[in-house]
Amino acid sequence: MTESKKSSSAPSSDAANQQFEAEYKSEAALVTTAALSEKDFQRLLADRIVKNWSQWGMVAGFIPVPFLDLATISGLQIKMVYDLCKVYDVPFKQRQVRAILSGLAGGGVTTVSSAALSATLIKHIPIIGSSLGAITQPALSYATTYAIGTVFVRHFESNGTLMSMSAKALKASYHEQVLKAKAMFNKVEGVVAPTVPSAT
Repeated sequence: MTESKKSSSAPSSDAANQQFEAEYKSEAALVTTAALSEKDFQRLLADRIVKNWSQWGMVAGFIPVPFLDLATISGLQIKMVYDLCKVYDVPFKQRQVRAILSGLAGGGVTTVSSAALSATLIKHIPIIGSSLGAITQPALSYATTYAIGTVFVRHFESNGTLMSMSAKALKASYHEQVLKAKAMFNKVEGVVAPTVPSAT
């Protein structure tokens, strides 16, 4: 009687173990899939943030008041980085972000910031100034905002933080993205914006 009970309980025990293993593997597969989809969603959200703020940067480029447009664009870019930090769970420090943005816009790519400043000053030229400024500044605003966003996304995607970010090391990538964004802007808007000079 005892032996029959043991023999009858053994198969049920094996079946329970098999069922447990199957459920465990199934749950593990679901966790892996969820992690992958979460990462994909994270990147999609980051790309959307960059696109949206780049468009707002373009709108800010139409502000007719000299230097107010540059201050507005700078504020938009900082807000974009703040949003990206939230997406990638990276601690945000405004002073550090300002330093990084200043580093990206300086040194080898000073021509980009100089061109933006020139576009602002161009608006003061009677008659033709407003027309040239209306084309130049929005294009540069869109391009620089897009480039900054792309550089930060790539850095955060590689598990980088603001502390580990080197503006000097990312200047070449930033300049490349500026040129790419200007080409995208020209294609979408159907205008010919001034070419950003090569880095010196």
